[in-house]
Amino acid sequence: MMKLLIAEDEDTIREGIVNMIDWKSHQIEVMGEAGNGSEALALMEKEQPDLLLTDIRMPQMDGLKLIEVARRRGYGFRSIILSGYNEFSYAKQAISLGVVDYVLKPCRPEEILKTVLKAKELIERQRNQEDEQLKRDRSWHKNAPLVKSQVLSQWIYHSPVPLERRQELIGELSMAIGFEGPQIGLVSFDFDPPSATGTGQDFVLLRYAALNIISETLSPIYRGKIETFHDGNNLLWIGSGLAGTDSRKLYRAPLQLKEQIEKLQCNLEKYLKLSISIAVGSCRSDISEAHLSYKEALQAMESRFLNGKGGVYYYTEGTGVIGGAPQEIGILDDSELNELEDEMLVAVGAGSNELALDLLEKWLDRFRSNPGCLKQEVNIRATAFVVRLKRLAQEKQVAGFEWKQHLVNWMEQAPQIETLEELSTILNKVMQNVVEAFSNHRPLHRTVVTAMEIIRNKYNTNLTLEYVAKEAYVSNTYLSSLFRQELGVNFLDYLHQYRVEEAKKLLRQNLKMYAVAKLVGYGEERHFSATFKKWTGLTPSQYQKGLTK
Repeated sequence: MMKLLIAEDEDTIREGIVNMIDWKSHQIEVMGEAGNGSEALALMEKEQPDLLLTDIRMPQMDGLKLIEVARRRGYGFRSIILSGYNEFSYAKQAISLGVVDYVLKPCRPEEILKTVLKAKELIERQRNQEDEQLKRDRSWHKNAPLVKSQVLSQWIYHSPVPLERRQELIGELSMAIGFEGPQIGLVSFDFDPPSATGTGQDFVLLRYAALNIISETLSPIYRGKIETFHDGNNLLWIGSGLAGTDSRKLYRAPLQLKEQIEKLQCNLEKYLKLSISIAVGSCRSDISEAHLSYKEALQAMESRFLNGKGGVYYYTEGTGVIGGAPQEIGILDDSELNELEDEMLVAVGAGSNELALDLLEKWLDRFRSNPGCLKQEVNIRATAFVVRLKRLAQEKQVAGFEWKQHLVNWMEQAPQIETLEELSTILNKVMQNVVEAFSNHRPLHRTVVTAMEIIRNKYNTNLTLEYVAKEAYVSNTYLSSLFRQELGVNFLDYLHQYRVEEAKKLLRQNLKMYAVAKLVGYGEERHFSATFKKWTGLTPSQYQKGLTK
């Protein structure tokens, strides 16, 4: 209901306006009556009206002066002039004060009501427009980050299409970045996000916190010209106007940028309690080349495959990474790798488990010493070696070994392997499977048999090497050495693998992750998830989803 204030010095006219019109039926409440402008102003201070119906000539303060003073004090209302004087000067001043209408006395109540309702309609229309604008503003503020993220995600993958005006779009979306000197940075969590944090909602909150940390930490180096967004599970930033540079194409990251990014990594790991890898592309000439900087950041992140997780990698022209050197020898044609693979096969075939594992480490070191090698080529090389292991097992007519299943699993896991250490673990597992298959044709040392029996019975408890060695009446060192000699793996790795195999059986029953973790001897779901992925290449949830395909 709208509030109406009536200011009229003639009592009979004022009372007639109040009593002869049914204001309430029109959703209007007369909130006050005044005999002059000063009284009306005092009433306005107590409760501001929506509508003001006022005479012009009144004692102490006239109607026009009342409107002027009230406007100056910031009161918002619509006003109607009621006067017995048809003078142009009054009408002109009333127009300048935004008066809705000018009604001459004497007038009928119907005429006054019609004029007041006209003013009421103007107020309602204005309020509706303001409400709609407020809704649009709220909707924009709510969806602006999503819109920006979608636009930036397009820019990092594609060059501009014809007639695309990115500079104008930066202004329309109120982006903090500038047009020139864009640089893309890529932040990757070193874990499988949804399963490691428990729920998808947890990861959304984690991502939100991480984006804020990125923005706050790097804002000084880019002079505030930075936008953060995400693309899949990767977090990205695009900054421009890099402090201390002339925004030209930059292939060697300035010292102050490196220092700030090291600080960023510390902040992310400190507050999120997670390992973080960061890769940075070069500064480009303008926003149309953002996709080139992103491509460079992805190339730099490839260094994580050889160097491991938790690093910071910068793009360097010609090599892809800071400190990298051009690849001199093609991985697929490396004669030294050929020789090592031949020797490994001979060692496995002869049952020399320790020698085979030592040769495997030399094989991996060959990749580590060649920073220019590509992840895809390493995976091709590793897959080809697994096929050779299969042939060896077939030649020796090893029975009871599910080669088809293991080989299919390997083929599925290879593209998902992120580091050379993960590759080492998987190859170790594959070779161990071959060794175990060969071992079925010869008796194992009785101490190892005893230890394996203890593991089968107590794997779901807090089992330790010390406990099993004591039960087998041998020393810890001897038992660990014996496991490696007989099975090609140390005690702890064998225990983890046994637990993982038991976990697979439980996952096939659609049990919850936390329940499976406890049932196979892990106190924490995160520890179970990390161990499962280490020995299978998949997270428990990925493995479980694969069962339904």
